[in-house]
Amino acid sequence: MELSIERDGPGRYVCTLTEGEHPAIVTASNVPEAGDEMLAALGNARASGYGECMWDEQGGDYRWMLRREGETLTVVVLWSSGVITGWQHVFRADCDFEWFDGRMRSELARLAVS
Repeated sequence: MELSIERDGPGRYVCTLTEGEHPAIVTASNVPEAGDEMLAALGNARASGYGECMWDEQGGDYRWMLRREGETLTVVVLWSSGVITGWQHVFRADCDFEWFDGRMRSELARLAVS
């Protein structure tokens, strides 16, 4: 898995997740709350094996679900634009928990100072 986060013109997070040849873009307009929620979800995944957070966006929400089993983390991201459409699959991959935790924390820290 590859992971990077940038900020766009309006200041939103733009996260690119890639597993093999299947990239996904996940955005958040609720900066810096989205980053804080992600850090809390990572802490919950470390402590209990499961963490979840929402990244708000105009027109809907991205839902991150993090499930840790030993050293492996399953990352699932869903999108919903409302009750009628429900949740739609955006991304799913397995990776090393410590790698994802460190990478996400470093990306969010880098953007906090820029």
